[in-house]
Amino acid sequence: MTPNKSRIWPSITTIGLLLLQGAIPALSFGEEQRYITDEILVPVRSGAGGEYRIVNKGLSSGTPITQFSLSEDGIWAEVETRGGTRGWLRAQYIQVEKPSQLLLQEAERQYAELEADRNKIRSMLDDSQSVAYEADGELAELKKKLATNEAELSQIKQISGAAIELDSRNQSLAKSLETKRSEAELLKLENVRLQERIESNQIIDGALAVLLGVIIMALAPKLVPKRRRNDGWS
Repeated sequence: MTPNKSRIWPSITTIGLLLLQGAIPALSFGEEQRYITDEILVPVRSGAGGEYRIVNKGLSSGTPITQFSLSEDGIWAEVETRGGTRGWLRAQYIQVEKPSQLLLQEAERQYAELEADRNKIRSMLDDSQSVAYEADGELAELKKKLATNEAELSQIKQISGAAIELDSRNQSLAKSLETKRSEAELLKLENVRLQERIESNQIIDGALAVLLGVIIMALAPKLVPKRRRNDGWS
């Protein structure tokens, strides 16, 4: 479809089409959401025919429009854009589903959001692991001692009846391990709180330093004795 096509039609055909457009009623579709097809600019005309004036030079691919009706021959559709432009364009350039270009843009946006979330979670995990290294070291040492005592307990049970005392030691060590685990968790929380307190104190110290400097600048002229003026009589 080109804007110059109507110029080469015979004049009698043009007149006949004009009369036909006025006589043929449009098929009503209600108000239905539609989209402009991929990779094309579609002009909107004031009437259902290529001879009508163009009210919009071209709707780009993916433009959402509202379809109201179809011409009786099904070639032209009456539409309106979200900007309020209403007119007719060829129905072949309208589709119900979102065009692939629009779907691709949405998929790329969702992928970018998911990737950002993944990077954020990975950063949080790295921070948590670095804070837990010290506590994990203590837990590993306690586990090693517990494993050693369990081995000793097994041997002593086989050798003598002194297993009761060692079993008591083993239970005590297991309780100590659980206590250390709790202390390690508390230590992690305390480290976070201490870091926040340090940052807060640094801000307060900076403010006090500035305030002290202002006070010194204000009192300095009063603390330095003024020189006596030479009146020429000495």
